Amino acid sequence: MRISWKQYLKQKLRKPSEFYSVGIAFTGEQVLLCALKKTDSRIEWVLDASFTHQTWAQGLADYVKAHKLQGTSCYFTLTSHWYKVHQIEKPDVAEDELHAALKWPLQEAIGSSTEMVYDFADMPVQVAGQNKVMVVAIARKEIEKLTQKIFDADLVLQSITVEELATIELMQDSNDAVITLVQEHGEDVVLNIVKNKQLYFSRRLKGLENIGSFTEAELDMGIIDSLTVQLQRSMDFFESQLRQAPVKQILVKLDTAHMPFVCNVIAETMGIPCDLMQPELTCSQQLNFKMASFSCLGAAFTKASENAVGKELSHEA
Repeated sequence: MRISWKQYLKQKLRKPSEFYSVGIAFTGEQVLLCALKKTDSRIEWVLDASFTHQTWAQGLADYVKAHKLQGTSCYFTLTSHWYKVHQIEKPDVAEDELHAALKWPLQEAIGSSTEMVYDFADMPVQVAGQNKVMVVAIARKEIEKLTQKIFDADLVLQSITVEELATIELMQDSNDAVITLVQEHGEDVVLNIVKNKQLYFSRRLKGLENIGSFTEAELDMGIIDSLTVQLQRSMDFFESQLRQAPVKQILVKLDTAHMPFVCNVIAETMGIPCDLMQPELTCSQQLNFKMASFSCLGAAFTKASENAVGKELSHEA
């Protein structure tokens, strides 16, 4: 993507934004936006918006202009409709050659000749005898289209992530393993096992896209039982195959108004504390975490992690 000198100078000469960051989440149904502000040591969620896929580009540009978000650092995330995740055997090459070496096994795993943009991450622990990396891939033409529209809206794109990783940004750092169940509206439930803000295990629980339409009684007639079965299977794999200490807590953010009820039943069934997931930021009075997109908020909150790493590096230097 290229920009003109006029556009480049416009960015450089622009006044600093009053906002801390903007998060954008591309889901299967819509495009979501949130904006954060920072005062002293407090980071607050202050703006929230949504757009249809058909009108999001113009809607985003108009919203940015109306709320004076120009020049704000932007972080966007994608739900599973947009990308593929594969665990691929790590090629036996030097670290600086690893990204290029993953191209062919990734193409074989995807089974398509579509040109992909991809990135990878090492797994914190492996099943005995395995040496794999997690690779996330999206079609190049799709990522170019999305990034261009964000640039056209006068936001400063900093990074791109996926929902499995974005929601981790909202968690407290803990030496104990924690399971999170997080769901965007109308999407699969994403089950993560996280320790020290690192992703140890992730899977998608399908068939719960319409969970918001069920009453407490209907949830108690088999749906929560299905959740607990998947939770137990994931915990068994984490402890036996990955040889990790037991999970100590379950955190929930599902697309239902009955989350407290779900938490209570899970806690009673599993014998582990189960609580509502609360982001590590404050919320303005006109907004509500219960209806928030945690993928969107997590993307915006990525800046806090980047700043924390920057401070650590400067202290080490």
